[in-house]
Amino acid sequence: MSVFDPFHPEVGTKVEIPYFFYLVQHPDGNVLFDTGGHPSLVSDPRARLGDAADAFEVTMQEGDDVVSQLARAGFSPDDVDHIVLSHLHYDHAGGIEFFPHAEFYAQRRELEFAHWPPVYQREIYVRADFDHPVAWNELDGEFDLFGDGRVVIFPTPGHTAGHQSLLVHLDGERAMVLVADAAYLPRNIELNVLPGIVWSPDAMVASWERIRALKRRYNAQLVFTHDLAWPETTRVAPEAWYE
Repeated sequence: MSVFDPFHPEVGTKVEIPYFFYLVQHPDGNVLFDTGGHPSLVSDPRARLGDAADAFEVTMQEGDDVVSQLARAGFSPDDVDHIVLSHLHYDHAGGIEFFPHAEFYAQRRELEFAHWPPVYQREIYVRADFDHPVAWNELDGEFDLFGDGRVVIFPTPGHTAGHQSLLVHLDGERAMVLVADAAYLPRNIELNVLPGIVWSPDAMVASWERIRALKRRYNAQLVFTHDLAWPETTRVAPEAWYE
């Protein structure tokens, strides 16, 4: 719990952390936001992550990987046209190699940061995840993916130097912000509580201000990748989805 919130009343408690990724269906193409962990984490996480596997007690089950999860919802890697990476930590970028024909989107600063990370984040960037001959679109700020305001990438640095989140306008007037690791829990944003893995506290708080502004402007729902309360807050395909 100390990673999520060093000041939480249950700071000494071990928690099971979920890892989500999201598929957005748009008339002009399917968008995958993050790709989860590499399937090799099922059998031998230490071989992939080294000491980080022990520090985070990484566990992954057969079928948890992005290709298997997409298949459960009726999709294959060839059905994915665009992949937006919130950042390149191992639990978000592990499935890149399975989408060789997709267009990839990351902030230019994140690609730089991932290849030359500071020592305090070095173990959670795995070059084998993102060193692949895929088509990278290196972004410098906000990017409207289809030019219609429906799927908008926007920078939310703080957790890492080039972290980004995704604003999605669904049919009707519903809007959602896929927060990723701009914050782990609603509590971080609501109470300005910094988590344990931070590149820049000032940048993170500024990103929270932007997310709060989007939430107010569009009455948007915030969806968190590592939400500990996910059974009550998050719809999981193929049984449930957002529309």
